[in-house]
Amino acid sequence: MSKIPQSTPKKDLATRVFSNFYFDVAWVLFLAVVVHLVWPLRNALLVLWVYGSDAYFHQGIRVVKSKPTMFSNGAGSPDLPDMITGFGVFLLTVLGLSLLLIYALRFYEKHFRQPLV
Repeated sequence: MSKIPQSTPKKDLATRVFSNFYFDVAWVLFLAVVVHLVWPLRNALLVLWVYGSDAYFHQGIRVVKSKPTMFSNGAGSPDLPDMITGFGVFLLTVLGLSLLLIYALRFYEKHFRQPLV
């Protein structure tokens, strides 16, 4: 029974970064901007799914900015493709960028940080 205090293992860089409140707020704002920027891709995918490529590229059917989601030909959007494309683009963007940041932080910590002695 020795009285030597045991050291606690240090958290990795990604855990420390995501546990910072101010970084979390900035990350959520960044993700909101990026999702807003890729949302036209979701609209194009919705038109391609519902009407096909000919309607999108040759007939010029687009998603009109309104609620509920409507197309430029006056028809409403079906619920299932609307939800799947919306959730899909949102999740792919948010999870993809978050995982990319986590792996980039781990790569940085493994290859470029000086070991603590």
